[in-house]
Amino acid sequence: MPLILDTDPGVDDAIAILLALAAPVETLGLTTVGGNVPQARGLRNALALLHAAGRTELPVAAGAGRPLAGGRFRPAVRFHGPGGLSVRLPDSPARPVAANAVDFLNAQLNARPGQITLIALGPLTNLARLQQRHPAALGLARQIVVMGGAVDCPGNVTPYAEFNFHSDPLAAHQALNSGHPIRLADLDACRQVGIGREEALALRTAHPLGRLALRTLQNWFRRDPARARFEFYDPLAVALAIDPETAEYRAIAVQVDATDGERRGESAAAGAPGPVSLAHRIDAPRFFRLLQDTLGWR
Repeated sequence: MPLILDTDPGVDDAIAILLALAAPVETLGLTTVGGNVPQARGLRNALALLHAAGRTELPVAAGAGRPLAGGRFRPAVRFHGPGGLSVRLPDSPARPVAANAVDFLNAQLNARPGQITLIALGPLTNLARLQQRHPAALGLARQIVVMGGAVDCPGNVTPYAEFNFHSDPLAAHQALNSGHPIRLADLDACRQVGIGREEALALRTAHPLGRLALRTLQNWFRRDPARARFEFYDPLAVALAIDPETAEYRAIAVQVDATDGERRGESAAAGAPGPVSLAHRIDAPRFFRLLQDTLGWR
């Protein structure tokens, strides 16, 4: 299964990327977007992660540095730290490809119609711009998996909104209402797959990519003694792409509040069933078996 990850690395993004690289799938490359960290830092982190993983041959394309309607992204420094990663990685000798994220995605999807899984782990700005510039491109994806939103639960940035959708609500609304089927892992789903501090610090692995992912997880706990639980937001999206039966789904249409008021980024089911498959009941043991089998965590 060929896949592309659209990402804003990001601690949980890093674990998700390493999970994809270790899985029996074909990663075609990464595209970056502002979000957890500024776009330039996210681009650096993506290249550094691939270098540390021994995969510098994979292309990385730089994407949106600002939300669709302008303004700026507000990095999640409190959660990810100023650099975005909980481990120090050397800069990569590799450079991003010349094509920007939108053109890279369009070229890849047209080259392999009906084959590529597109996994969006950050704000949906690149996907919305792809839909605007190349309206047929998203329809060429085999599947689209998105981590974002808080459809039936409180948000994590405001009482109403999840970080990715709050960062670029207009892009989220446009992408989710593009008419193309989307599998959505919102906060309610992600909160069903967490790990406690003691359990995480006790994990071990001999898998090289698993070790880097585990260092990322454990250092996140070590950097703040008050941290008691880590929820696998972006790794769940990768798991749903690799093994869709990790969740049960319900078909909904999703409306995202794109205003700048207090409900900015709020996502809600709207009326009749729609093209979004919302993961609402997660098989947590199955998810953690995937981590164990793929990254060797024990």
